[in-house]
Amino acid sequence: MRKGIVWLLVLVLSGALAQAPKVDGKIASGEYAKTYKHEKSGITLHWSIVGDTLYLALEGKSKGWIGIGFLPEKTDKKKGADQYLFYMEGGKLVALDMYQTKRTGAPVTDEKEGGKNSILAAAATYENDTWVVEFSRKLKTGEATDVEITPGKKLIVLLAHAEKMDPKEEHKKTERWYLEDFVF
Repeated sequence: MRKGIVWLLVLVLSGALAQAPKVDGKIASGEYAKTYKHEKSGITLHWSIVGDTLYLALEGKSKGWIGIGFLPEKTDKKKGADQYLFYMEGGKLVALDMYQTKRTGAPVTDEKEGGKNSILAAAATYENDTWVVEFSRKLKTGEATDVEITPGKKLIVLLAHAEKMDPKEEHKKTERWYLEDFVF
């Protein structure tokens, strides 16, 4: 019994001491715990969960904005998706926390739906049409406009990018993919 308690304390303390990635728009070797490359989009995801926070990085080629979204299940196309869109304006990163109110079309900012921007930190580099975006958010924000992320539980991840930096770019000119049964 005593060995079990000691082992549990060691596990808890090692998890508490896990190093959070530095959200600086650069991905260092070994900075993230896990990586997944989506071949069709060319987008690579890197992530670590430290305490109650998800640290997520996207790497990919795009002439315009890049984005990621989460759906607990696919019921009515994109309706209910928690989406994050990143673009450059005047050489500076704009990071939007958005919510999909309709089954198709553009999402709206969380603020327009009574939520708030749940991005804790965001940074990016964009050179030669190549993105490296890093951001963090709580696993559970408590907002209706955000999807709760539970480690080990399946969800749908949406990936997208556009030909222009304009976040209002018509969807017919964007590319998007659904990753079903994704697990953080």
